[in-house]
Amino acid sequence: MNRALYTSFVLALILSACSKKGEASYAYRFYEDKELLIESDTNGYMQYASLQDGQNRVFEYQYTAQDEEYISDDEYSEFIRFEIDPALSSFTYQDSGLISINTVFTKVCFCGFPYEKEKDLAPSGSISGERISESQWDIDMDLTFYGNEHKNIQHRFTRTN
Repeated sequence: MNRALYTSFVLALILSACSKKGEASYAYRFYEDKELLIESDTNGYMQYASLQDGQNRVFEYQYTAQDEEYISDDEYSEFIRFEIDPALSSFTYQDSGLISINTVFTKVCFCGFPYEKEKDLAPSGSISGERISESQWDIDMDLTFYGNEHKNIQHRFTRTN
C-alpha cells in the first residue's frame, strides 16, 4: 500500500475508533479549498480518496457501524466523497459526469476487496446539490458503485472548515 492510501486507511480507523462504542453514526460534511487524491489498491477493486489542499469544494458522507464491544476488529466505516467547483451554487451530475467530480465510495474495515472484473466499473446514477447558505448544502445522491452497491442519500451537509 502506498503512503497516501495507508494514511487514509489509518485516519478512517482512528475516526471510527473515536466513535461512541455501541452506536452507529453518520456524518454529512463538506470542506472548502480541498481536492481529492484518488487511488486504488493494486490487488483489489476498492478505490480510496484522500483529502488534499486544493481549490475545490469536497463533500463527504461517512457511516460508521455499530461497534460490538467484545468483538475484535469488527469496525466498519464507509465514505462517499466527491468534489465540485467552488463557484457553483447548484449542480447535477449523472453517470459519466460522476467521474469528472471524482465520485468515490470507500469501505474501511479489517476485510479484503480482491479484484473482481465485474466490480471494476465507474459509478452510475446521479448527484445533485443546492447551496442553502455559506455553511450548508442540500445534497441528493442516488448512486451505484462497483456494479451492485446502491446508495440513496438525501441530507443537509455542513461545512467543517
